[in-house]
Amino acid sequence: MKKVMLAGALSIACLTGGFGGQAQAQETINVANIIHPKQAVAATSQLQAMSYQDIYKMLLLSKIGFENDEVSIVTTKNSITVKISLESILQSYKDGTNLYPEGEKEFKENYEELKKLFGNAIQIKITQTGNGFKSEVYTAGKWEAVSTEDLNDMVQVFARADVELKPGGYFKDAIGHWAESYIQLLYQADIITGTSATTFNPNGQVTRGELAAIIFRASGLNVNEDYEGPATYTDLNGFWGAKEVAILEEYGLIDIFNGEKFEPKKPVTREEMAYITARYLESMEVNVSQVSKTNTFTDKNQMRKETVEAIGLLQHLGILNGTNGKFNPKGNLTRAEVSKILTLTLMLLSEEE
Repeated sequence: MKKVMLAGALSIACLTGGFGGQAQAQETINVANIIHPKQAVAATSQLQAMSYQDIYKMLLLSKIGFENDEVSIVTTKNSITVKISLESILQSYKDGTNLYPEGEKEFKENYEELKKLFGNAIQIKITQTGNGFKSEVYTAGKWEAVSTEDLNDMVQVFARADVELKPGGYFKDAIGHWAESYIQLLYQADIITGTSATTFNPNGQVTRGELAAIIFRASGLNVNEDYEGPATYTDLNGFWGAKEVAILEEYGLIDIFNGEKFEPKKPVTREEMAYITARYLESMEVNVSQVSKTNTFTDKNQMRKETVEAIGLLQHLGILNGTNGKFNPKGNLTRAEVSKILTLTLMLLSEEE
């Protein structure tokens, strides 16, 4: 999931010339001149088929990878507001990562005019209205309506990211949660599921059995192809994920659970998650040979010996952190925290490809 998905989309939106009176005066900025007619038609068809919930999910996915000072997304029960700095869009053109490269000339030529219109950042708000939605952009100190045509242009660029949204995933109890984007990415990747069609329980604890299922899906393993026999654990009879656990054990991913019993309903600890994540990276052949494994947390003496370097590795990779210099290795993990850790891990994997 490239971080420039949103940068590309909003660089299109800001060039449409349809944002209120001041923007309409920019007659030299015409998105129709830089979008192929067939692409525009496809975008129109896509938008007509999209619901507010689909746009909500698409924008959440676009947040992944951005720094907080580059883009912010604020969600409420019936609206989503996106704010992205013009500088970050400019930088995405400079480093060649913008999904709309043919818009570069227009954007750069009109950069100063765009700053006059929007300030240092573009803000777009989409609000649910009954069965539909309305779109607005913040310009000249107030919110102005965005036409369907302009929103089509934005959606057209998102389509280039090759994201096919799954049904569902609109978790009402995750709206506004700090892990909202991470949760959405893992849901769309078929790695994590909700606790119901409309709930995720982001602050709920994760059990060993649930973590095994999540790691199994992320690994791309197949029960029918990879299962060679039962695990050595003695308490998996009747457990729904027994085969998945057996396969993960065979691959050495869950060696941290080295007792006679697996205890699938027992909550996972932070150090157990760190160890399994590090083993997962190794199994995916990520080159971390140059990354420090020095663990700088002040409660290192409370960690199991075999987890110290794994935690240090993930710390230096930026995948996990602590609070006030401590890691709290024996603490339990929430579903939201697991979502963030695994999303950052998958992002690291995508950079290696």
